[in-house]
Amino acid sequence: MYYFKKMFMASLFLLLVGVYGCAQYGGRKTFISPGETYKNLVYLNEALLIQIPCEHLSSERLPSGRIHVLARFFNKQNHTAECQVRVRFKDANGTILDETNWMPLLLPRREITQFEHTSLNAEATDFVLMLREARAR
Repeated sequence: MYYFKKMFMASLFLLLVGVYGCAQYGGRKTFISPGETYKNLVYLNEALLIQIPCEHLSSERLPSGRIHVLARFFNKQNHTAECQVRVRFKDANGTILDETNWMPLLLPRREITQFEHTSLNAEATDFVLMLREARAR
């Protein structure tokens, strides 16, 4: 009887760990894979492409005419990643209308971090998001 009770408790523990782990992740499957290229996302450090994949990248035009950019990055590492992000907004001809400075982006270990930014110029039609390491390890 003791053996069955012990096996039941172990099975229940594994089941709860599995369910909690899957629920926490949410089953997201929209990651940008290393083989794919996106014109709106540039990784300036090749290692970041594997360690911090972009889960979601989108933009929308606000009623004011400005572009709002939304990106979600997943830190696969077991430590906080210190990165920097920059956004360039372009017009229809590809001319840069607005460019941000490098902004810090801290990504807690094993978590998804969201980044949002809005263009200052209503004439912007496109954007490029750039990500780099803040410091070398």
